[in-house]
Amino acid sequence: MLPFCDRVICVDRSQYLPTHNRKILVPTDPSTIGGHLRRRRLQIRLHQSQAACQLGVSTVTLSRWECDKVYPTWEFQPRLVAYLGYDPFDNPILVRPKGNESIGVANLSSGGSISFGQKARELRLKLRLNQKECAQNLGVCAKTLRGWEIGRHAPSQDVQARTLEMLLGGRFTQHNLTRRM
Repeated sequence: MLPFCDRVICVDRSQYLPTHNRKILVPTDPSTIGGHLRRRRLQIRLHQSQAACQLGVSTVTLSRWECDKVYPTWEFQPRLVAYLGYDPFDNPILVRPKGNESIGVANLSSGGSISFGQKARELRLKLRLNQKECAQNLGVCAKTLRGWEIGRHAPSQDVQARTLEMLLGGRFTQHNLTRRM
């Protein structure tokens, strides 16, 4: 039998952060914006709804930011800097997991070859056509054209050649638009 002890050890836990919150790891050295937000919220001991109210966003939005499902838009960055007490956005190491911007908003040259979808999108934008109009002129569904542009799938070589020929040839005149409808 173990002897009984009349000593009790009490430790003040207010200076310690939990290691997990609802089975989600609390980062000790955050590497994403979401990690910074989660850590700060737990440091000041706020519920997610209270922190969301302070930031002026919904609880769902804050949850998505903390889980790195969505990156905060530019308009919220000053509020987040004030909330965190420092600017995590100037750190080039922090990656953007899933952005709010559509693919191709900032087409930066990667130095590699340009894909068929990127080329088709550039030509479509030069002709000032939306995806629906361009797809009708090409004789394909708008979802198919979107799939080509985002690189989800690519058409066969002969369809690629015919598509680029039509886009490069500028065969999308007002006469063709009215004739095809």
